[in-house]
Amino acid sequence: MSAPPSDASERLQRARRTARCAMPVVLALAIALILRHAVVEPAAVAHACDPAPWAGWCAARTLLVYGFATQGIGWLSLAAGVLATLRRPRRIAQLAIAQLAIAAGSAGLVLYSFEPAAAGALLGLMVLVRAPSSPDALPRRGQPKQAAT
Repeated sequence: MSAPPSDASERLQRARRTARCAMPVVLALAIALILRHAVVEPAAVAHACDPAPWAGWCAARTLLVYGFATQGIGWLSLAAGVLATLRRPRRIAQLAIAQLAIAAGSAGLVLYSFEPAAAGALLGLMVLVRAPSSPDALPRRGQPKQAAT
């Protein structure tokens, strides 16, 4: 027996919404992996940039190395996660901040900022899991919450 057509279209919409929500995280993770394995770790690139770390494209590599040496991306993730958690009204801005926390957290985990990036990503994930799937699911002021049927 197959599900009713409305149930199938609802599942498809939910899958599209989930994919749209996951896209920034996947993109940030892919970029961080490429940067780590193509720019930061190869010994040939490090030796080429040793004599003049601020010349040409080596300046971008030096800034990247400095960024994860100070755990900047991890602290960005943690700050965004705390901000998204503390914002009470659930609006699009809060969800965008939570996605930023997860994206920066996943990139921070790849780029050597483990502790603050993991905490920020978890806080952002908790906000996204707790958020309603649509604005219609939010109760309006003065209206009682409806019980699940």
